[in-house]
Amino acid sequence: MAWSLLLQYLEAPTNPGALSAVQPLLARLVEAYGIRPLARLLGVGPGTVANWNSGRRRMSAEMTKRVIDLHDILNRALQVFPPDTAARWLVSSEPFLDHHRPIDVLALRGAAPLIEALEAIDAGAYA
Repeated sequence: MAWSLLLQYLEAPTNPGALSAVQPLLARLVEAYGIRPLARLLGVGPGTVANWNSGRRRMSAEMTKRVIDLHDILNRALQVFPPDTAARWLVSSEPFLDHHRPIDVLALRGAAPLIEALEAIDAGAYA
């Protein structure tokens, strides 16, 4: 069923910072994976993730985007696949991504192609 809203006007959020705060997403990733595995996924050292998580260091704009994209992809993949399958999918050849690994496509092109692939898989399509 399609999502359809007859919206003509939308007020600005009263607290836009609540939507743009990346710290809660980072904390969820740390809770799910642990600092060392998450650091490997993000391509940084464990100390860097620990410092971000504790608030001792701020993330760059690039790292902020990387955390948001990784969180979004992992969240969506876990809606489509069981946890073990989602983990394997991220590092396996994916036909919907021209047989590239999703983690590589994420690093090079961002989350959009992976979201499209996951939507196709969830809909039962075949590549």
